[in-house]
Amino acid sequence: MNPKPFFSGSQLKWIAIIAMFLDHTAKIIRFQPLINGALPYMTESNQLFAMSQTIFPLFILIGRLAFPLFCFLLIEGFVHTSNPKNYLMRLFLFAVISEIPYDLAFSHQFVNLESQNVFFTLVIGLVVIMGLDKFSFTSVKNSFFSLIIITSGIFLAEWLQTDYGGWIGILLITILYLFRRSSLLKCILGGLVLLQNSWFGLFAFIPIYFYNGQRGKQWKYFFYWFYPVHLLVLFAIQQFLVVPYLI
Repeated sequence: MNPKPFFSGSQLKWIAIIAMFLDHTAKIIRFQPLINGALPYMTESNQLFAMSQTIFPLFILIGRLAFPLFCFLLIEGFVHTSNPKNYLMRLFLFAVISEIPYDLAFSHQFVNLESQNVFFTLVIGLVVIMGLDKFSFTSVKNSFFSLIIITSGIFLAEWLQTDYGGWIGILLITILYLFRRSSLLKCILGGLVLLQNSWFGLFAFIPIYFYNGQRGKQWKYFFYWFYPVHLLVLFAIQQFLVVPYLI
């Protein structure tokens, strides 16, 4: 089945960025954890709290669209890059840069080893598909090595506790890569993997299915820098504007 192309790579990135931003806004600028004893004046009659209870769940729901889109774009980036090693190093660099903003935003600590940001998931996923590209499933020996690579990637992500982990993140990247030539099959199988996390995330496969194969306008480093910068901005808003207002 050949879908009619519509979405460019740039458009998919913007959808993912907006969805991620809404999700993080709801999770970082939150009010519920501040109610129990810490902020006695923050009650359900407070307009700000009431609004958040209505809007923030919707933001989090929309946010489920982001990760499958980023996984798909990772694979497109790998398939079309002229230098996979540079691509890997760039992702790893921003994984390191983003870790402190991520920890500050979600745990209010400079370093929190209990979870790692999503760039680390993408880095491990990229290493896995680089290995699959080298060995593929063309022979029994290569199939064995490919399974070892996939399994190692899954358990490494689980051990590091990266965002979306191995059984969702790495497995989804693997599925989207292995079935990248079939628009329908990769969406169906990818959707089955994503159901471990969210049913709404399945809607991300609609624009993936109608991807037109074009990169679109490039905002290369903007998309890389957006992740750590927006986490810092949201953390600052939560700490210096929201909390003082509530107190």
